[in-house]
Amino acid sequence: MIFNKQKLFSTVGLMMAITLCGKVMGIMRDSMQAMYYGTYSAEAIAFTQAAFLPRNFLDIMFASVFSASFIPVFNRYLETKGQEAAFDLAARFIKLLLLVTVAVTIFAIVFAEPIYSIFLDAEAQAPEVRPLGIRLLRIMFPIMVISSLAFSLTGILQSLGQFNIPAAMSIASNGVILLYYFLFIGYFGVYGLAVAFVVGWSAQVLIQIPFLLKRGFFKRRQDFTHEGALKEIGRLSLPVMVASWLAPVNLLVNTRASGNLYGGEHGFPALIYANNLYTVITGLFVLSLANVLFPTLSKLAAREDFTGFAEFMQSCLRGMLFLLLPMTFGLMAIAEPLVSLVYQRGRFDEISVEITAIALFFFSIGIVGFGLQVILSRACFALQDGRGPLVTALVAMLINFVLSFTLAPSMEIGGPALASAVAITVAGVALLFRLMKRLPQSIWTFNMSVNIAKMLFLAVLMYAAVSFVLDALTLDSQILSLVIPAGFGAFIYIIGALLLGIPEAKEVFTFARKIRKT
Repeated sequence: MIFNKQKLFSTVGLMMAITLCGKVMGIMRDSMQAMYYGTYSAEAIAFTQAAFLPRNFLDIMFASVFSASFIPVFNRYLETKGQEAAFDLAARFIKLLLLVTVAVTIFAIVFAEPIYSIFLDAEAQAPEVRPLGIRLLRIMFPIMVISSLAFSLTGILQSLGQFNIPAAMSIASNGVILLYYFLFIGYFGVYGLAVAFVVGWSAQVLIQIPFLLKRGFFKRRQDFTHEGALKEIGRLSLPVMVASWLAPVNLLVNTRASGNLYGGEHGFPALIYANNLYTVITGLFVLSLANVLFPTLSKLAAREDFTGFAEFMQSCLRGMLFLLLPMTFGLMAIAEPLVSLVYQRGRFDEISVEITAIALFFFSIGIVGFGLQVILSRACFALQDGRGPLVTALVAMLINFVLSFTLAPSMEIGGPALASAVAITVAGVALLFRLMKRLPQSIWTFNMSVNIAKMLFLAVLMYAAVSFVLDALTLDSQILSLVIPAGFGAFIYIIGALLLGIPEAKEVFTFARKIRKT
């Protein structure tokens, strides 16, 4: 066995603490953008589109290559051939990836106008939006090259057991962007903001280099033969790539379905603001857990320790669901006051708050599905199973497409957000059933079902309590009006979990005491 539950919780907890700092800074960044540009100005629509497309292109085309195809092979090299051979493989892989991303970026800059038009109905927008968006897109598309390098280095660091530096990447990038808001936004405006985003992403690469230099990653080394490994990465990439399209493609469809709502003004930026807030809150735990467990799962799979693999997955699922179920109902309950607290200032008015809160409410329904899909797809990738995630992703994308355009006319922005939640939940549940059939030892037991039913009951009770307190409170402080109901709901959930004998509640308390002593 190569994992320890307390060590896992400690590592995830520390990553969450570091990630939280970066996420808070990310919320501050979005809040500044909302204050200066709102959801209905030409700058808001154009900049949101231009910032959204390069990262989504990366997620669709390349993210799966280094996350799900490269990392398992790299870990197998570490286990069987040693660090030198693994580093040489990584260096060659990164060179190849950079060549491809640079070529795609040049193509996208040249053809920015038709690419931008695919995702925006120009007839529904103010005439100044389109040319501004195209210019900003040309400035920001190099983010795709920088991101591919940043996440490749992240995969190497995590495989070497270094999780804190990758967790701090968003601190570096958001720090640069916030510095621009505080010092330069009045001088260089939205164009300077686009440049600041590029510089911020470059900082994510720079903070990883010292550790890799210390480990000798950049030194000259003997030549190794990697033809078979590179072919294996390529063979795994296509099905894994399609499987990894789920989140970015769904978001593209959601934004396209919402772009023409509210007279073509609020829809796209409001959906992105809501999705960013949703991703920050859910990703704080889910992505921290996924980043820690994936290298471990890859090593267990490489050793063919499938019993240990199943036990590790079961432990992760129990802990994840214990936190995600109350997070789902809690975020649904506080959606509007949270959006108001984070964004409502400057040009982000009450209408923007209302529309963004509706989107956040319906996105929140998919939190558990998001957690299942992220964690279980990593498990499949570690087992070099791309077919299961591929099929479930295609089905989920079809569901999202149909529901987004079907529900948008009647539910407005809530329709695409609900479509995303339903689709991601279908994908997560389908992957759960696939892994239950594939592994020799079940990752789901009857006792888990009983405990999860208790968690669900407590989460619903918590939702009712938070909603009641929100309606009853009449405080002047926005922060207290949000913190008091949320704290009351969390208290009910934790005490209820202890009284009902849910094991994860005791583990959370044990972990909290360890952190307090530390």
